[in-house]
Amino acid sequence: MRAVLIALIGLLILTGQPREPEAQQVFGIAAVVNDEVISAFDLEERINLVVVSANLPRTQDTRQRIRAQVLRNLIDESLQMQAARKIGVEVTNEQIDAEIEVLAKRNNLSALALSSRLESAGVDLSTLRRQYLASIAWEQYVSARLLRTVDVSDEEIDEAIADRIASKGQQVFRVSEIVLGIDRPQDEPTVRATAERLVRQIRSGADFAALARQFSIGANAADGGSVGWVRPAQLNAEVAAVLATLSPGQVSDPVASPLGFTILAVQERRVLGEEAVDGIEVELAQLLIPLNRNASDAAEDRARSDAAQARQRIRSCAGIDQVAATIDGAQSAQLGSLKIGDLPDEFGKAIAQLNVGDSSEPLRTAAGIHVLVICNRSAPVNTEPDRDQVRTDILLGKLNQRAQSALRALRRDAIIDLRLSCPTLPCC
Repeated sequence: MRAVLIALIGLLILTGQPREPEAQQVFGIAAVVNDEVISAFDLEERINLVVVSANLPRTQDTRQRIRAQVLRNLIDESLQMQAARKIGVEVTNEQIDAEIEVLAKRNNLSALALSSRLESAGVDLSTLRRQYLASIAWEQYVSARLLRTVDVSDEEIDEAIADRIASKGQQVFRVSEIVLGIDRPQDEPTVRATAERLVRQIRSGADFAALARQFSIGANAADGGSVGWVRPAQLNAEVAAVLATLSPGQVSDPVASPLGFTILAVQERRVLGEEAVDGIEVELAQLLIPLNRNASDAAEDRARSDAAQARQRIRSCAGIDQVAATIDGAQSAQLGSLKIGDLPDEFGKAIAQLNVGDSSEPLRTAAGIHVLVICNRSAPVNTEPDRDQVRTDILLGKLNQRAQSALRALRRDAIIDLRLSCPTLPCC
């Protein structure tokens, strides 16, 4: 649950402009959360961070449109910090420094250079530090208070493994999401309008991950909304129906979901199991019977027959040269180590389920008829999912649900006094 709380620094480098003068002169109180003040200045500084990191238009209209949602996020962070303080959680400067150092290294910068570039883009480093402070405090609260309430049984692990094995061959999608919550039924039109506006901004070039970090209430918001690989059957019916229509690179319109509205972005789409197979490294040998692309059907049939007979006599990669020598014009070669995902599709599919020493069915290409032999491979065929990893996945899923429920409860029980005009704020 480690939070990564800022968008690509590359955007900051490219858009290093001074902040609007009026944002530096904001005074007053934006909200009071259980007697804890959120200043108008803090709100404007966080808006600076959102605008820059998400690559949004630097206009007053943009700032006004996102102000309500940014204030909601600050209210949630205030509630999280208060809950953490009540159980004695303390976050040190060293912990925050470590997170910023990690962020800087990911962008090939020193912490000092990162600070300088944030400042040049109009973002005060203290704004980022406060966001990390809230994130780390909430993470420690969740670990201390909620982790012990979550359990994963052997039966749940067995069911999950069986489901994964049975689902091989189905379409899966690597997706990210932005989830906008609805606390009260009367807020539905406002939240829908916010979701539609975010979709327009994303399609116009705004950074999806940055907007997810700042606005989403989903469990994966801190990771830029990244959900990973999912099957439509794992999602609610409305979201699943939309997901099945999306191609890589597309962003959905807002979809009504149990929590509110969901925006989906698809990075990849493939068949379940292929993502594991593609990364397997294989050492190959090849027998090739050269054949012109325009060869007659009779000539191709003879070559296929010779290749099929040769395949029966190949016992290992070491013996492929001797077998090739018995076929007129045949050639043999050691192809070395390659990843299955880097092979032509027809080759990859032909060898994906082969073990060491096995040979493929004859394959026709423009070069002729091929037989491929597996000399070695980095993973066995049909490896069962790792139980420890499955347990961790289930545990994190349950823990994220508990954390969301806990935050909703904090929000429900809080006394929130909004001091700024907020006609579009869901919590008004």
